[in-house]
Amino acid sequence: MRESHSDIMARLYGRALNDKWDRACRNITFQVTENCNACCTYCYQTHKTKKRMPWEVGKAIADYLFRMWDEDDPSAFISRDTKSLILDFIGGEPLLEIELIDRICDYFWHEAVKRDGCLWGDTFRISMISNGLLYFGKPVQDFIKKYKDRLSFAITIDGPKEMHDACRILADGSGTWAAANAAQKHYHNAYGGYLGTKVTISPDNLIYLNKTFRYFVDNGYEEFHANPIFEHEWTPYESKEYYKQLCLIADDMLSQSKYGAISTSLFDEQFFVPIPETDLTPWCGGTGLMMAFDPDGKAYPCLRYMESSLNGEQEPICVGDCFTGAYLKQEHIDIRKWLSAMNRRTSCDDECFYCPIAKGCASCAAWNYQKYGTPDKKDKGICWMHRARSLANAYYWNQKWVREGSTKRMPILLEREHALQIVGEKELKVLTSLAEV
Repeated sequence: MRESHSDIMARLYGRALNDKWDRACRNITFQVTENCNACCTYCYQTHKTKKRMPWEVGKAIADYLFRMWDEDDPSAFISRDTKSLILDFIGGEPLLEIELIDRICDYFWHEAVKRDGCLWGDTFRISMISNGLLYFGKPVQDFIKKYKDRLSFAITIDGPKEMHDACRILADGSGTWAAANAAQKHYHNAYGGYLGTKVTISPDNLIYLNKTFRYFVDNGYEEFHANPIFEHEWTPYESKEYYKQLCLIADDMLSQSKYGAISTSLFDEQFFVPIPETDLTPWCGGTGLMMAFDPDGKAYPCLRYMESSLNGEQEPICVGDCFTGAYLKQEHIDIRKWLSAMNRRTSCDDECFYCPIAKGCASCAAWNYQKYGTPDKKDKGICWMHRARSLANAYYWNQKWVREGSTKRMPILLEREHALQIVGEKELKVLTSLAEV
């Protein structure tokens, strides 16, 4: 998989920053609108409004970022240790506010190059994910042409029409695949845009997952990420289907060289083992490693702590604003201490902490907060899907290594009682046999 911009910055500057390597690159989210022109069934933003960010707020956010750099306070979210920023523009649908985004980026770049010693003018990146419905508009095309060398842009497409349109729909129930597909193809052909996407797996589209994989390979995609939604309580029955779909993908990857060329996060040989008890690193950056601003300029540790996501289920976790600053009031300082004190041990019960396949099991701190009232309690809603994925990975990697003549093997570490709820006794024996050298 491609090295992310954050990882590049950490690699280049992390050694000099020692234990502050995560400060080398900061992700700043601008929620430029809560509005969206689609009605995707699995969207976590369940409280959208027509609210949009005024220019004065966008400018004030940029000014605040530079104010932190100028003041160079080691305890602030940004200081001169911060060598790069990722300006992440979201909605709703961000392209609804493309003129505002363009103006913010122009202003940020102009201010960055004015400062001696500030690397941001050379290193900043722009990140945006769109549903593609407004992609062909002139303002969007002008923006992409201007910033294509700094832009990480993706059209969210879940695969072939039946997979995509199962969830990604308009208000009248019609699908959005045709528009998304046309936009993705044009972006790749016209700008050399990277062909990659992130697939959201829900109960409504799970049965199409193998078709999705084939679609991406046949259409020249280089990689795709995929993950089950956190907001659903996945069941053993659904994990069986997930295992089946993953094994069909594995069979394709093993049988034809063209299917083995694509990189997918569904299969990772480093996962599905215990995490050392000394490794307390939380999965999610929503514990204080990010900063997001809503259309009013209020600051949050992550966009999912905003009302647009929480929808009245919990109080939003606001930590300041772009005008006066973030983490300045005592209540906000206490929130930062609270978030930064969280780790894998504090958020996991014993079942999770000592899980034999814990590595690679995802968690969303803000979703934990939405469900339990604290981000420091890991939700277990995706456990069955992670268990199914561990078995499917053993199925794939061990066959691959046998064919290559390698002695490497992925052990079956999932508890037998859980494995037998996903696969039968006969299938488990096959998987166990494959895992033996």
